[in-house]
Amino acid sequence: MTKNSKPHLQADSAYEHAHLVAQDQLTAIGELLFDLPPPGDEAIPINWCHVADLNEINSRLSSVIAFMSGK
Repeated sequence: MTKNSKPHLQADSAYEHAHLVAQDQLTAIGELLFDLPPPGDEAIPINWCHVADLNEINSRLSSVIAFMSGK
């Protein structure tokens, strides 16, 4: 391989890697979601910033779902 040439990947290998990365990202999203203040926890009073954050998360997740479902 020359200095400036790119490695030749097979689509199957690249897809498998991308699929694993997506699974890891979903796991991270789930963990981060459960790290947010839970509803009804008096130790952490919920404010409108929390609501805005979750609304933004829901909007972005809805966009991913729409993309994946072809809508």
